[in-house]
Amino acid sequence: MKYLYDLHIHSALSPCADNSMTPVSIVATASAIGLEIIAVTDHNCARNVRSAVEVGEALDVLIVPGAEIQTNEDVHVACYFPDCDSLDAFMAAIPFTELLNDAEVFGEQLVVNSDDEVTDTEKRLLLCGAEISETELYKLALRFGGVAVPAHVDREAYAMPAVLGGVPDYYKAVEFSAYGGGMPGFEDKVTITDSDAHYLEDIGKKRNFIELPERTAEALIRKLRGE
Repeated sequence: MKYLYDLHIHSALSPCADNSMTPVSIVATASAIGLEIIAVTDHNCARNVRSAVEVGEALDVLIVPGAEIQTNEDVHVACYFPDCDSLDAFMAAIPFTELLNDAEVFGEQLVVNSDDEVTDTEKRLLLCGAEISETELYKLALRFGGVAVPAHVDREAYAMPAVLGGVPDYYKAVEFSAYGGGMPGFEDKVTITDSDAHYLEDIGKKRNFIELPERTAEALIRKLRGE
C-alpha cells in the first residue's frame, strides 16, 4: 500500500516554529489535506509527541514518534521509533547541553497537551547540539528499536554531506528537503522527502507517497532500515 506522508514537522516546542504549531493544529491540518502518516520531530526534545499521538488516534492519522537531533558535529538527524516509550528512553540517554533558552532571542518552546493547552515551557535551549556524534546517535537509535536518518541531505546547513563530506554506508535511508529537488549519489538508499514544516501552511506542501506493507510505525522503521 502507498501512504501519503510527511515525516519532518516541528511543533511549537521548537523555538524556530510558529506558536500555532500545536499538536491539535498539526494533526488536524494533516488530516484535512489527506496525510496518512506524519512525524512531529522537534529539535532535541520530544515533549509534544505524546499529545500528537493522542490527537492522531482520534483523527486516524498515524503519528510516528520522533525527534530531530543535532549532533556535536552540527549535523541534523531525524530519528523515529515504534512508540513513545522507546522515544523517551532514547531521548533520556542523549547527553544534551544545559544552556537555558532566552525566549526573547530564540523563541518560545511551548509544551502543549492534546486539548491544545500550553502546560509548560521547555527551559533548556533546544537549538544547541547534543554532546553525541552521529555515529553514536545511529547506534543509540538502533538500541532503542528505532532508526536514524540524515536530515535534508540536499541542503547546506546542518546537512551530513555538507558538514562531513558524505553519508556513511550504515545509513540505509536519507531525507531530501521538499524544496531542494533531491541530489545524486543516493540511488542505493531509501529516500524520503519531507516538508520540515515550521508553519501550518507548509505541512505536506509537496505530496509524497511511501510504500509499506501496513500503516504502522514498525513497518516504516523497517523500511528506513533497509530491511
